[in-house]
Amino acid sequence: MRLIVAHLILISVLLLGAAPAQAQEPIQQLRAFWVDNLHPGFANQSQVDELVNNVVRAGANTIIAQVRRHGDAWYNNSIEPRSADPSLAPAAEFDPLGYLIAQAHARGLRVHAWMVVSVACRPTDRLWGDPAHVCTTHGPEIQGAERWTTATFSGEQVGDLDFGHPSAVTYMEQVVGHLLQAYPSLDGVHWDFIRLSGASYGYNQVSLDRFNQAVGRSLDSRPRPDDPAWSQWRRDRVTELVRRLYIRAKAIKPTIQVSAAAITWGGLGSNGNWASSSAYKQVFQDWPAWLDEGILDFAVPMHYFEEGVPRSRAWYDGWLAFDRDHVGRRAIVSGMGSWLNTREQNMGQIQRALTPDGAGRALAGVAFYSYAIPFAGSNNESRRAFMDQLQATVFAQPARAPDWPWIATPTGGHLQGIATVDDQIVPEAKVSLIRDGVWLRDIYASVDGWFGAVELPPGTYIIAITRADGKQNWRSTTINPGLVTSL
Repeated sequence: MRLIVAHLILISVLLLGAAPAQAQEPIQQLRAFWVDNLHPGFANQSQVDELVNNVVRAGANTIIAQVRRHGDAWYNNSIEPRSADPSLAPAAEFDPLGYLIAQAHARGLRVHAWMVVSVACRPTDRLWGDPAHVCTTHGPEIQGAERWTTATFSGEQVGDLDFGHPSAVTYMEQVVGHLLQAYPSLDGVHWDFIRLSGASYGYNQVSLDRFNQAVGRSLDSRPRPDDPAWSQWRRDRVTELVRRLYIRAKAIKPTIQVSAAAITWGGLGSNGNWASSSAYKQVFQDWPAWLDEGILDFAVPMHYFEEGVPRSRAWYDGWLAFDRDHVGRRAIVSGMGSWLNTREQNMGQIQRALTPDGAGRALAGVAFYSYAIPFAGSNNESRRAFMDQLQATVFAQPARAPDWPWIATPTGGHLQGIATVDDQIVPEAKVSLIRDGVWLRDIYASVDGWFGAVELPPGTYIIAITRADGKQNWRSTTINPGLVTSL
């Protein structure tokens, strides 16, 4: 009888086979593709269908779609003009972002809206001149304080928004806020070019006047690009924008994921010193500090390095080590310059990015730049084959996009408000945060009176707003986990 039972068990195993790997509980790992709008990707329904099918067949889970290139919109419900790109299907029959979200969600994928933040005005842009375009009324050809764009040290006007100008900041807040309200099922927003283009940039006159006044210099002073105080001023303005966009976004949708493409040009600077890196010193993008503060949910450092070049490969590995050391209170996803490398070279970079180090620290995932060219020399047919190869190898273990713990089970809350005393806005006021009767810390309002802080311990707070003459305004409020309290 025992022999018969054993045979029956053996036959059952042979017929049913071993449990497939896909039956395992998926791990949490972000596997994303940047989908730019310079190449076919989501310009019509058939492209979206192909895109979604390819991402699913790769075993990936996230699409980062470029919905803003230069002050235009690849989505129908926008305060900026819809893109005039001739490849884009007419608005009457197609909403690129709306259709993408619907199709992606139906297949279990998440969608993040990729927005080019600073670059706005280029002579080749079809929409420059459109009454609704920001460059038409606030671009480099406009005079005086209504010019929101930047300039170089030599005085050349450049068509990038300058976030030392307060109106450029509030404009971006409006663009992002409208997007989130118009597309409430969007999973994330992703900042690109949230920086300056180089050390000689940032010389918008309004920003210069603010800086000179703040540091007590003559209003006709023009600091050199390497002036330490001027460099820190520009760095602070970029960080202020990141902070404001993060808190504004979370106030609209607490579960929205906020990320940024981060600069990692070349190596780590002299002797691995972050202060000598291109990101910190040249473009004023202090993204490790953003992760420490918690004003991003994850960073995607752009590790665009050629695997076949020894120095470039060493830079890639050096940055991976840096990433694992600088997650802060958030997460890092490795951005890959997949178009630079062969299939096999990309596989090697993926494996090294996802393998924990000796201390067991692993990055949160990988993102390919780009979907259009996932490996060197790819085309539509070879791209499909590469997607299959990904799922059969490095992505064989199923994965779902992470539920970040600070979003899913938050322990801290956020605060924003406008500093006022005697019902008057107080620019750059000192704002003291007092929790349950104990002073927590001081923060400072922006030039328009806005102030904000993230990851505050829950509880009852007194907010003390202090004017330069010492007069104060006291407000009482409550901070709740995962929510933005707005005063």
